[in-house]
Amino acid sequence: MRVIVAPLEDPKEVYQACVNSIADEGLRNRLTAIEKDICIAASDYKQKAKTKKLYTIPPNKCENEEFALGQVTKEELKKVYSTHMVGSTKPARKAYYDLLLSRAPSGKCPFCGFGQVWTLDHYLPKTTYPQLSVLPSNLVPSCRDCNTGKSTLIATTEEAQNLHPYFDHQIINNEQWLFAKVVQTLPATIQFYVKAPINWDEVSKARVRAHFKDFKLELRYSLEASDQLGCLRNTLSQYMNLLGEKAVKQHLLIESQTYFRKHINSWQTAMFQALAASDWYCNGGFQ
Repeated sequence: MRVIVAPLEDPKEVYQACVNSIADEGLRNRLTAIEKDICIAASDYKQKAKTKKLYTIPPNKCENEEFALGQVTKEELKKVYSTHMVGSTKPARKAYYDLLLSRAPSGKCPFCGFGQVWTLDHYLPKTTYPQLSVLPSNLVPSCRDCNTGKSTLIATTEEAQNLHPYFDHQIINNEQWLFAKVVQTLPATIQFYVKAPINWDEVSKARVRAHFKDFKLELRYSLEASDQLGCLRNTLSQYMNLLGEKAVKQHLLIESQTYFRKHINSWQTAMFQALAASDWYCNGGFQ
């Protein structure tokens, strides 16, 4: 997980940039007529995001061809994003690129912390929240796996909400909740798990567990760790041969402290902590 700064783009200006590029005058007028409703929805989203209440925004269950807002259908609202914001020749494409390129640290997906950003993810999906389809604070830079592989279920309780990189900085970054353990297999494997601080409220504990499960991070982190362990094998063998088990453990401790200072809840932090704590691994389990 990574925290990222919330967008500074004005929701009204982004919406207007999308709508003003539409050639169909009738559609453009109908979308302009609901501009106030779009701005109200944006303000409501911001307030609820800050108070961890996004789950209380009711989903729009109408069909694509039915009116979702005013005289605008759900499909037309969704296309404001897919055609008039994502479209490569559209003026609002600039806002798309700004969100995509300037928000994600080092181009890494904030939902998982390691995938390469390639698109914007609708935190609340546009299929059920079409009024939020071009709202900047609902658009989060994302990797392919997080964008397409997360659970499609919509949170209906506070506990079930995934972590929001724009608004959940304290939960994501202040204390460690991602950990790992070494499994004594040949070769060694790493198992990741969530252990929230005991002083946390039950809602925050449930939310990190929900995020870990919905984005399938246990498996994805284990796969990344397996690749890293293969790279470590030669380095640790040289430490063992030259300086012994203590040097192996010291190297792993230094690595864990380096990653901890950089990203407290990265899979690398959890993995190196687990490796350094495993006497079996430090005494040759890596070979």
